[in-house]
Amino acid sequence: MSTRMEIRTSYASDNYTIHVDHGILESRLADYSADYDAVHFLVDRNVYQLYKDSVLSFIDSPIILEGGEASKSFDAFKHITESLLERGIQRHHLIIVVGGGAAGDAGGFAAATVLRGVDYIQVPTTLLAHDSSIGGKTAINSTHGKNLIGVFYRPKAVIYDLSLLETLPQDEVLSGFGEVFKHALLKDEETVRDLMAETRGEITLDALKPFIISGIETKMHHVLNDEKESGIRKYLNLGHTLGHAIEYRYKMPHGIAVVLGLYFTMFLSNEVEGRKIFDLDHFREYFSHHGYPIHKLKSIDEDEMMSLMGRDKKNQSRAATGFVLMKSIGQCHFIEIENTELKKYLSYLKESL
Repeated sequence: MSTRMEIRTSYASDNYTIHVDHGILESRLADYSADYDAVHFLVDRNVYQLYKDSVLSFIDSPIILEGGEASKSFDAFKHITESLLERGIQRHHLIIVVGGGAAGDAGGFAAATVLRGVDYIQVPTTLLAHDSSIGGKTAINSTHGKNLIGVFYRPKAVIYDLSLLETLPQDEVLSGFGEVFKHALLKDEETVRDLMAETRGEITLDALKPFIISGIETKMHHVLNDEKESGIRKYLNLGHTLGHAIEYRYKMPHGIAVVLGLYFTMFLSNEVEGRKIFDLDHFREYFSHHGYPIHKLKSIDEDEMMSLMGRDKKNQSRAATGFVLMKSIGQCHFIEIENTELKKYLSYLKESL
């Protein structure tokens, strides 16, 4: 399968293109930046150190973002916006955000708010960001939880140069794989089966590239049909309700926490539907083989997890928690589970491990 893809959104207005291929970054950015008076680069510190003399050598004096979730604090947001203002940013300038999912969230939120909105382009540099860079969600974190402060703000383009994935450490590949696996679950059983077969022994970028393309298409299907998350876009939160709680509490990489959340979702789907939708032994063995700490679910504190899940943006009441569950692979539904029942399910999960 070719790694080259261009997909154009189909909103009523303000559409953008997602470009995917090797070695396209500089030329694609030149096409877009020609329409603006000036360009401001926000670049993840680690990415800049890796690529400043190669893929990013054309970037001069970027604003450096802290790596990972540190870029999504209030202090980091202040640094980004004050730096942009100090450099004289104006409405007809362009912001280009280069980095992983956290950098994209923070840079997109800064673009949405500085001067009440300046155009920006997402340049994802991790496997995980193939998901987060698409769909126009921007956010920073609160002391109360992840992504609780943000807006929907569409980029002018997403440029996914696969050359930037070549130096990813294995833990970043494992984290990004969490979202790749989620997209496969959202698509169909054949995709899940093929993905597991291709990664039976080892998870490699070469094996994943066709599934990255498939995942982007799956994400776009959900986003284009429900931009503001009132319907099927909620399904993209599959595995994230408990996953975000685990990530926040245990400082675990996002995609690894999502895999733990996906396993609980499989367990919970079986319980709620009263039938064996998922062979839990099969998935537990597969995830554990690749180093995902499924066993850590046995030691989570139910009250702590309930408190963190209670802050989820999908919740509609304090007495229940919203969850995306599955009737089968490729068929999701959103339900509210009474908190007393959900706590029991967490206990049952721990007993099952």
